[in-house]
Amino acid sequence: MRLGGPVFKESKDPGELVKLHQKLGYSAAYCKYIEDPYEREEYKHAFKEADIVLAEMGAFCMNISDPDLNQQEKAIKMIIKRLEQAEEMEALCCVMHGGSYNNNGCVQAHFDNFSEKNIEHNIHVIQRIVDEVQPKKTKLVLETESYVLPDNPKLYLHMLKEINREGFAVHLDPVNMVSSPRRAYYNGKFIKECFETLGEYIVSCHAKDTNLIDHATTQITETYLGNGILDYGTYLTELNKLSQEPPLMIEHITEEQLPKALNYIFNKASELGLIFKHLKKREIVNL
Repeated sequence: MRLGGPVFKESKDPGELVKLHQKLGYSAAYCKYIEDPYEREEYKHAFKEADIVLAEMGAFCMNISDPDLNQQEKAIKMIIKRLEQAEEMEALCCVMHGGSYNNNGCVQAHFDNFSEKNIEHNIHVIQRIVDEVQPKKTKLVLETESYVLPDNPKLYLHMLKEINREGFAVHLDPVNMVSSPRRAYYNGKFIKECFETLGEYIVSCHAKDTNLIDHATTQITETYLGNGILDYGTYLTELNKLSQEPPLMIEHITEEQLPKALNYIFNKASELGLIFKHLKKREIVNL
């Protein structure tokens, strides 16, 4: 398996960035958006030579269902530009959000987000984006969420089939779909459902965690990897079964939390008899 995540150090030297990834035990990396074409080529070459996969380029918070049609078109063109660069960089995927009828900045919850009208609109827009770029090495994917499309694996599969494009695939973030106490308590069962439904189409995954706080009304909160109740035994076991080797990308974590998270995920994999690529290059941090 491949693991990737943040390195918390900015550098324009691709070689230095590669070494930072290796020290953390990563064999996958987030794909930076780089304006300069020469810098893009250097970056791509350095990571490829080190066998560190560029897992995903972000095209988040670009609202393809914005009620303001000018803003909607602007968002679509921005996603097209990101997908074009992801394809040039040979990233595995370019991750976008499903559209929201709320136009207050980034995509947000709205009553009509899950309407048939919005599902159809998203399908047509994604077809347009993929048809315009015609990616061969990169897949356009949707970030799974609880408040925008798609919020469950069956809906994701439906959209995948309707979009019907080789350039469109699946990105899995189970934490983002843990939206009820039932799903939180039985998240291992839900994770298995995700892989059974979408497994062959998954190109990248996110790693973080979830907690459930018992108030008069239950609150479900996101936390950093290893600090919650997500069933990583099931997550890693199911991920390891996939022949296409989707990388697991740590996100939403601080520099101080990262060593704990890495110790947790590597120890969990070891308990399961699973191995992350290039783990021997990791510099172990004692906590």
